[in-house]
Amino acid sequence: MFRLIKVKGDSMVPRLQDGDFVFTSRFYRQLTVDQLVVVDHALYGFIVKRVLHIAPDGQLWLGGENNKSLQSERIGWVSPRRVVGKVIWCIRSSVSRSDQAHIK
Repeated sequence: MFRLIKVKGDSMVPRLQDGDFVFTSRFYRQLTVDQLVVVDHALYGFIVKRVLHIAPDGQLWLGGENNKSLQSERIGWVSPRRVVGKVIWCIRSSVSRSDQAHIK
């Protein structure tokens, strides 16, 4: 399943800007450290974060890209079942020469 989700806030700047869109996919074998994911967090709703650590039981430790981001300690460990999708494309909100950027 694929989803297009609008980014709100500055927690992922400079990688993602407020108003950008991320295209996510549920078709992946496993997540790895440094991948971007969208999760449906129990307290914070949909959030886009980077995978910082994966516990042996599969739980995810997530973080943002800058100081404005919600702290990892506040997010807590996240079940992989809460993952809406892995970010595979970013569509920039500002018009530029490269409107689409592939996320690695």
